[in-house]
Amino acid sequence: MLKAAIEFGSECTYTIKKGGLGLTLIIDAGTRERARKMRKKIPSRWENLYTLVIYCTAPVDYDDL
Repeated sequence: MLKAAIEFGSECTYTIKKGGLGLTLIIDAGTRERARKMRKKIPSRWENLYTLVIYCTAPVDYDDL
């Protein structure tokens, strides 16, 4: 995960989980715009891991924070 953060940037959260196709590197980009940028620079398979870029679609309610 540290290697991914160094190579792709520290603005995202990286986790590794077991998936249906094998080990998967999950990149949480946070926003749709950042996810689009990350998908362009991250290959679908990296360091023998599948990659999946996700982001949150829920509206941010600052009153709950």
